[in-house]
Order: sequence, then C-alpha cells, then structure tokens
Amino acid sequence: MGFKEIQPEQLPDNPFKLIGKDWMLITAGTPESFNTMTASWGGLGVLWEKKVAFCFIRPTRHTFGFMEKAEEFTLSFFEGQHRKALAFCGSHSGRDTDKIKGSGLVPVKKDKVVYFEEARLVLV
Repeated sequence: MGFKEIQPEQLPDNPFKLIGKDWMLITAGTPESFNTMTASWGGLGVLWEKKVAFCFIRPTRHTFGFMEKAEEFTLSFFEGQHRKALAFCGSHSGRDTDKIKGSGLVPVKKDKVVYFEEARLVLV
C-alpha cells in the first residue's frame, strides 16, 4: 500500500477507536532485527509542546528489549479482515515463533523502522 505522509492534526480516525477497539501492532527494532506485538492500549497527545504516541509494554514481553534500544517505533493499524493476524501476533511470543510467517503479514523495512504492507495507517 502506498502511504502519504500527513501531520498528526490530519489524522482521519478517532484514536480511541483505533487503539482501543481496532487494535494495533507495535513494532520496534531495526529492519534487520525487530519484533511486533498486538496492543489495545496507549494513546496520542501532546507532551511539552511535542506531539507524542505512547504505549505500555511489560518488561517480560519480547518487544520490550527492542523498544528499549530503538530510536523510533511504529504503530500499525489495519482493516477488520486482518484481525486474525493481529490475534496471532498477540498470542505468540517472538522469542519462540516467527510472527511474520505465522501472521502472513508482509513487513516493509524503511529507513530505521518496520511497518506492514497490509496496514491502512502507520504512525512513526
């Protein structure tokens, strides 16, 4: 899918629905080594005059170590037909499972981040 860069104020969706109901994939690491996890918590806002996205990851999660080292991460949002792939990524650990193979999602490696071809919206 071809993406168009927009400013946060132009976000066409309700962030409460995006995050809380539709779920998202949090992806961190590098194009060479990354992990993704499903989440339905987090938020968007302003902190000290900067636009921010925030999410909470338990230290026991495999993605936590990638987030600790990453300068940037992505939040990928999908249409409903990808719910099964998101459920897979949320119920399997990247320590033990190849989530990309298991979910069938296609990673896009761009600059320092990874997102997914099937996503309809990506926040970096």
